[in-house]
Amino acid sequence: MKERTRLSSGNMLLLELLFALIFFSLTLSVTLSVFGKAYAISLQAEGKEAAVAESNDVAEIIRSASGESEIKELLKAKGVTEESDGHYSMIYGDGRYRMEISTSVKGKLYTADIACYDPKNPDASLYDLKVEHALKEGSDDGR
Repeated sequence: MKERTRLSSGNMLLLELLFALIFFSLTLSVTLSVFGKAYAISLQAEGKEAAVAESNDVAEIIRSASGESEIKELLKAKGVTEESDGHYSMIYGDGRYRMEISTSVKGKLYTADIACYDPKNPDASLYDLKVEHALKEGSDDGR
């Protein structure tokens, strides 16, 4: 007759503790991954919120001005730097985000394309906005 080996109660307790430890380790890893993903989504939402706010500020500056030179002065006062003729940029959000503005004037129609993005990932735009405004004074430089 074969002799059966039985686990003693001490060994059963260790086995049960091992299963509980494995279960709680898996639960902890899933919980941490959920919180990590939530943090990443929160950062992305924060970036989009800042992009919308900054873009709307620039759009209101453009819409409130009567001439191209006034727009340039107001953008400069906001902290937007002119990189070349009709192209502006600004760093915002404690240096984490960048806004680029491309402008053009045709007669009295001033058009600005505003793009906000994270410099670490310039291909993925956070927010894009196109603003068109009829200037009262027309183009300052005859474009």
